[in-house]
Amino acid sequence: MNVFLHRLWCSFCLMLGNQDSLIRYLLPIINFMKPNYLPGSFGAKVLSAEIKTQDVLHLHLKVSKRWPGFIAGQHISLTFNRNGRWLSRTFSLCSSTALWQTHRQVKLCCKIQKDGAFTPLLATLKTDDKLNISVASGDFVWQKIPQSTTFIAAGSGITPIAAMLLSQDHWSSPVTLIYRVKDASNAALLSELQTLAAQQPLLSINLSQSHTESAADFASKVASLALTQQYYICGPAPFMQAIHHALITSGVSKDCIHQEQFGLPAPSLSSDDITKIQATFVQAGVAQNILMAKGLSLLQGAEQGGLQASFGCRMGVCFQCVCQKVSGQVRDIRSGLLSGHGEEQIQLCISQPVSELVIQL
Repeated sequence: MNVFLHRLWCSFCLMLGNQDSLIRYLLPIINFMKPNYLPGSFGAKVLSAEIKTQDVLHLHLKVSKRWPGFIAGQHISLTFNRNGRWLSRTFSLCSSTALWQTHRQVKLCCKIQKDGAFTPLLATLKTDDKLNISVASGDFVWQKIPQSTTFIAAGSGITPIAAMLLSQDHWSSPVTLIYRVKDASNAALLSELQTLAAQQPLLSINLSQSHTESAADFASKVASLALTQQYYICGPAPFMQAIHHALITSGVSKDCIHQEQFGLPAPSLSSDDITKIQATFVQAGVAQNILMAKGLSLLQGAEQGGLQASFGCRMGVCFQCVCQKVSGQVRDIRSGLLSGHGEEQIQLCISQPVSELVIQL
């Protein structure tokens, strides 16, 4: 009954103010008095913001008492107001659950994309600046902890895995972390994890540096390691594909592999794939027609057309680019399955156009 009433109220608010909450409709007025207030989020104060490993910012936050906490491996949306505009991106938490439970604090490792619209602004944050965070979400969490486990991370993929390892109190089975980086000086969170390994004899760390070990040699090494009962993998798409293939080839069941990746690899285009299809993207009430190749994902097509569509998959998070397909047909890049021709929700990053489309962003 409560769920029904909530949906009814949201429908009423949408009809009245084109928002799912009347508070959102009144947000410009509320922000005049409370600039950092954002409904549905929780306040956070910057304790420190420091570049420690080249282009990776370590962000230390104190979070509102109202925030319900997180399971190690989950992610949050980080939002702040810059010149009257709300900016938001998704990041995996990299600190232990104990830090939150005892001090109401969390940590994030954010890779600064020099040409990005969001992350360069994080480098300008100062102590006591105010931000907002969402509830934590995601199912990339450590299950069946008593079983022997191998964690395999590349680049920023270390963040959710570090949270899992740093949060573990009771170690009963061997755990191996294989961490792939350009070089040791670029390895975020390495010192924290090495300190943990020095204290915990069941944890071993294997650091692979790409400037001394090729990708092929690294994949072969992973395939030659003694098998464990479960695997957790996080990193860029080409890395994920190579490691997944190496594990399956070495006899690991796909049911034992848990992974979260930053995005799908760019598809190779055949002559048929470069046929152009018109996709109409409607954003903030404005329609824009884009001619895009059939072999591209809708996310790639939207970005090539100059649109800023929401995404999270490039940062280890999924389901951030879900939107409404009004008409037309798409193909799922992963499975090849075709959608219907009518209205339905789709993910931009895994959908390719099959016919002319209308997409509501």
